[in-house]
Amino acid sequence: MSKNELDKESDKFLMVLQLISDRMGELMYAVRGTAGLVLQGLNMQMEDIDIVCNKETALASYDLFKEFLKENVEYKESDKYKSYFGKLEIKGVMVEIYGEWQILDNKGVWSKPFDGSDRIKVKFKGEEFYVVPASTELQMFALMGRWSAFHKIKREIGRKEPVAQTSQQELFSGTVE
Repeated sequence: MSKNELDKESDKFLMVLQLISDRMGELMYAVRGTAGLVLQGLNMQMEDIDIVCNKETALASYDLFKEFLKENVEYKESDKYKSYFGKLEIKGVMVEIYGEWQILDNKGVWSKPFDGSDRIKVKFKGEEFYVVPASTELQMFALMGRWSAFHKIKREIGRKEPVAQTSQQELFSGTVE
């Protein structure tokens, strides 16, 4: 769903994001992926909500969201990713939890763990949310080799006013936590 669609039909996603925010409180986490980018004002297609967090927050998700669990949070490793991973379904919205998420680059080297520690706080429709900064999103998409998404994000960032004269922090009305 695009930002415009989110503006028109956002109740479900906003309710889910607010529930996540309320339950996770000040634990170390951030909304990432297209959901995080939409919250930062970029026009992206959003179908689910991805959360990066530290190991403790990922494991706490079992108790915080037990009525929504679709897949228990546990350490998982694939050919390309490793993290404390689990799935939730809240009001029909799929939410994926990635604790200490790492990506294997094309040289066979694991990335640093993404845990939400570089999060910024943004306001969307009067609510505050922790999100992964767009610069970190670009890094993640590059590590995953998702170049079309990488370039779309760069274009969307370039459309925000006035990009050339503001810092990323000012651009997204966020503060680094």
